[in-house]
Amino acid sequence: MSGLEEFDNYKSKFEKASIGRRIGAFFIDFFIYYLSGVVLGLFFDTQDDGVFSYHLEGFPALISFGIFFFLWPISEGIWGQTLGKRFLDIKVVTKTNEPINIGKAFVRFFVGFVDCILVVGIIVAAANKENQRIGDLAANTLVVKSKYDS
Repeated sequence: MSGLEEFDNYKSKFEKASIGRRIGAFFIDFFIYYLSGVVLGLFFDTQDDGVFSYHLEGFPALISFGIFFFLWPISEGIWGQTLGKRFLDIKVVTKTNEPINIGKAFVRFFVGFVDCILVVGIIVAAANKENQRIGDLAANTLVVKSKYDS
């Protein structure tokens, strides 16, 4: 089998990720971010509000901000997946099934704030035949399963 035929067979196997997997990946990522905040809070919290309540200022807040951006747009731009997406075997690709870049990842990320308002992203994805939320439509991306049967 030539390289082109192998690519065509691989490309034809792309399957859209379900909305449930996408939501699950988001919650996994959010939980990881929350846990990283708890750990930072244990080391750097300036107020004693309890273990699961923390207040970060200055450098610790900057670390939290960096973790936030690494978990979402940077990891998607580099690997096409967040940790949650990797765990649930889904990834972000362009509509031509190519890896996304940092620019598309940041478009998805920032437009994602609109998606979160009144869960409009879930409604748009459910109504869209390719399960694209507003961030995906703006960046011209798809979320697909990352592992396929041979």
